[in-house]
Amino acid sequence: MKTASIITIGDELLYGAVVNTNAAYIGQCLSDLGIEPIWSITVGDSREQIHQALEIASQQADVVLITGGLGPTHDDVTKTIIAEAAGLELVFHQEILDQVEVMFAQRGISMPESNRIQALIPEGADILKNPIGTAPGFSIKHHQTSIFVMPGVPREMKKMMEEQVIPRLQIHTKNRVIVHRWIRTTGIGESNLSELIKDIIAEATEIKIASLPQNTGTNLRLTAQAETVEEAQRQINTVESRLLKRAGSYIYGTDEDTLEEVVGRLLTKTGATLALAESCTGGLVVDRLTDVPGSSVYICQGVVAYSNEAKIQHLNVSEEILARHGAVSAETAADMASGIRRISGATYGLSTTGIAGPGGATALKPVGLVYLGLAHADGTITQELRLGTDRRTNKTRAMLAALNMLRLFILEPQLIA
Repeated sequence: MKTASIITIGDELLYGAVVNTNAAYIGQCLSDLGIEPIWSITVGDSREQIHQALEIASQQADVVLITGGLGPTHDDVTKTIIAEAAGLELVFHQEILDQVEVMFAQRGISMPESNRIQALIPEGADILKNPIGTAPGFSIKHHQTSIFVMPGVPREMKKMMEEQVIPRLQIHTKNRVIVHRWIRTTGIGESNLSELIKDIIAEATEIKIASLPQNTGTNLRLTAQAETVEEAQRQINTVESRLLKRAGSYIYGTDEDTLEEVVGRLLTKTGATLALAESCTGGLVVDRLTDVPGSSVYICQGVVAYSNEAKIQHLNVSEEILARHGAVSAETAADMASGIRRISGATYGLSTTGIAGPGGATALKPVGLVYLGLAHADGTITQELRLGTDRRTNKTRAMLAALNMLRLFILEPQLIA
């Protein structure tokens, strides 16, 4: 597999004035092409830093992609430094200047004299056209490494990457195809998932498995490189089958699947409906579910019953249960779920109640304690969660756990009954 280094240039990136989205975008493009990003660095508008980064990057990777420092101002020194490092002169290109002048004319603005510098390109470089900006890019060879230099403006960089750079990079991966598959999981942390499937990862010599934790769960990216799409898919299918057998209860989907879409498809397939009774999640579960187009087919209603009075009035929760066990309890979660199911006539009633934090905790009921309730035709089940101390994170995790609880019950009731 070919390798690549990424260099993003600009003081504004280092100081946090601008979020560096370029490196992430380029990394994804490289991955999709089957070129492995092995090094990424952000440097300021410093001649010494840029030169040092260029030398290191070009000596360890097959391809180097650079963004930033191609503008007309005094701190835009990227191409000058690259030309010096490669022992090349900067050559004036009239056609580039003509294009820049046209762009200024179209805006009704006179071109500043400083923009003439953008028509200077290292001698012998392959010019990368910029149809939406004034700074063209270029590519050269340095230390037998292919170097691609693009503007730092994200929309200009993306346009150039898509139309100019990617077609050239595909030469590095000719006669090979790359296939990716995302395995989406929830309800298990990255380290626990890694421990659960470590032997599968170790034995998957034909493909690469990457673990990417997110607030929605830990995603696994399976990447195969082969001579044909069919062969790459065969390699991935073999490993995916093993993962499903080992960690199937945590895997809810693949590729672009979301948990709410998967739950929606299960409800639709089984002809079931759902009603929500939420306390600590504040409507987050029903909000997530109704993000899916067509969810009105299976969502009956949602009630946010935050206070005890609301739980009694809108869900018919027993005053005795509240008095004896408290709002944050398995008993209350069960009563909330059965109450909303009875009131709505839905197939399932799903509830959440807990202590999101940072306040409201006691010695017996700490921040992060959450109970879920699921009422169905044959009864009600509950689940206890021990989450963290951050309020928003607790709400999100409780929402995901509630959706996953319903998913698992529909698929395999014995797993959580």
